[in-house]
Parts: sequence; C-alpha cells; structure tokens
Amino acid sequence: MIQAQVFFTLAIQLVVFDVDGTLTKHSSVWWRLHEAFGTTVEGKMYFDQYFAGKLSYQEWADLDAGLWVGEPIDKVMDVVRATELVSGAKETIDELHKHGLHTAILSGGLDIMANDIARRVGIEYVLTNRLIHKDGVITGDVDILVGWGEKVQEIQHVVEHFSIPLEKTAFVGDGKNDVSVFSVVGLSIAFNPEHQEVADAAQVVINDDDLRAILPYVFGEGHDRGKAKT
Repeated sequence: MIQAQVFFTLAIQLVVFDVDGTLTKHSSVWWRLHEAFGTTVEGKMYFDQYFAGKLSYQEWADLDAGLWVGEPIDKVMDVVRATELVSGAKETIDELHKHGLHTAILSGGLDIMANDIARRVGIEYVLTNRLIHKDGVITGDVDILVGWGEKVQEIQHVVEHFSIPLEKTAFVGDGKNDVSVFSVVGLSIAFNPEHQEVADAAQVVINDDDLRAILPYVFGEGHDRGKAKT
C-alpha cells in the first residue's frame, strides 16, 4: 500500500545515486576491504574513533588505507568483481536515459568500486573518493572528494557538471550519509533505508528488491509526488 501527501515538484532531469546498498546489494566498500585484508578489528576501532569525534574524515580514511599499504590492487578488484548489482539497476538507468534524464553517482565510497558500477550500468558521471595505487599496489593514500555528511556540499559539483538545478534533481540513497542531501534536492528517495532517520528524511521511501520501483516517482506519473511509502 502507498500512502502519499501530494505536492508539486518540477520535472526531474537528473538522478543521482549512492552506491553501496543502493546500486549494489552490499554494505560499505571500505568495510568489505577490511574483510578482504583481515583488518576488521582495526577498522572497527577507527570507525568508533571517528564517530566519537577523535578523527577527521581524512585521518580516518588515511588510517584505513594505511592498513592496506603494499597490498595488491588486484585483491581490491576481486572484491569489485564479486559485487552484485541490485535487481533492475541497469534497466533503471537505461529507462532514465531513454526518457532523456541524466544520471550520476555521488558516493562516500571509493573510485575503484564506483567507476566499475557506473561502467556496468551506464551511469554518466561519478564523484567519489580515490584510493591511490601505484605499480599494482596500494600506497595508503586516499584523495577525499566526498566526506561523511558532505554530500550536501558535493552535490553542487554534480549539478554544475550537468547545468541542472537542484530542484530538478533526484537523489536515491539508503544511509545516514545521504540524509543531508535529501533536504536540498527536488526529489529525495530512500531506497531500502538502513535506519528510520533516513526514511524520515526522504520524500519517498521504497522497500523493494528492484530499483525500478523508483521510476514512477522520478517520472512523476500523474504529476504527483509525496511523502510516500511502498
């Protein structure tokens, strides 16, 4: 059942997606790399220190990546290749493009994952963090372009790239890191939200195994969008 409070929104021209848990079936790529490299204990410690306010986001990222210095980038690619797309991901992007909409990724994850997902589904533009590697191994450096809670600032770069205003932009995400950006876009969609506060912050909440469930809201069928739950 869908419950909706109807309101008017300008036609959406750009749809921006989170990656982990939105376009993929998996949790944070950072955590998956900790699992792959056997660094989950240290990773959890740094996680707790960041959210206790003891580390900056750059410090947290550097500490995480510092655990992987000298590890082969091929092992990261093994994680990337094992990543499953959420059902209907490519079909959703194809349908958006068919209707003339643009697509982008804005992720606090890592480029090696986000770029691969974009390639698989055909997304046009990616803004995320860069895991630095040289001569086939991880250097321990990270170029932070999207910090925790900073998507509300960084989405400005995305909309400027396409010359499309925020009010004609939709954002689709699932995590607490997406909440800030929900308040500035024309359409905010929480897709299988991880927490109640994510659902509460979005205009549309979708709990579905298939990403195509977002399409009626993006296209504004019936010219209505609202605080909806499916």
